[in-house]
Amino acid sequence: MKGYSERKKTRLSRPAYRQPNVFSLTITTNNRYPWFRLHPELADSGVQLLRHIGASRGTMLYAWCIMPDHIHLLLRDNDIVDFVRLFKGKMTPTAFAREPGRRLWQRSFYDHALRKEESLSEIALYIWGNPVRAGIIDGFSNYAWSGSEVWPNWREF
Repeated sequence: MKGYSERKKTRLSRPAYRQPNVFSLTITTNNRYPWFRLHPELADSGVQLLRHIGASRGTMLYAWCIMPDHIHLLLRDNDIVDFVRLFKGKMTPTAFAREPGRRLWQRSFYDHALRKEESLSEIALYIWGNPVRAGIIDGFSNYAWSGSEVWPNWREF
């Protein structure tokens, strides 16, 4: 189609994303547009949607953090590509209603399959620490758009 780039392929083969492995993902907005800073209600919707999709699929959502122009996730799901497709697809109409014609997402996503020796809690702490490192907030436990469905007391880590 004219005006659209060819769909970017995922880094690994599709079967690799259909294993119940833990992945660290980064989903970025198109051109790093700060959607979630300009429209905080989108970040609220994103948190609700992550929880909803995760619960309906039996996804283990270890950690998430919605930044102004990207989202970090640490999760285990039976099909990571499908999880991301559902999430992006359901978020897009909400964003489009706020800024018609502006594309929400960059194509594809960044992924890292965790190795056995990598610590889930250390990676989760790194994810939750993103707003602190970006200078958005002083302590990660006060950030509204971070969380965990696996560790209810994540703010006490």
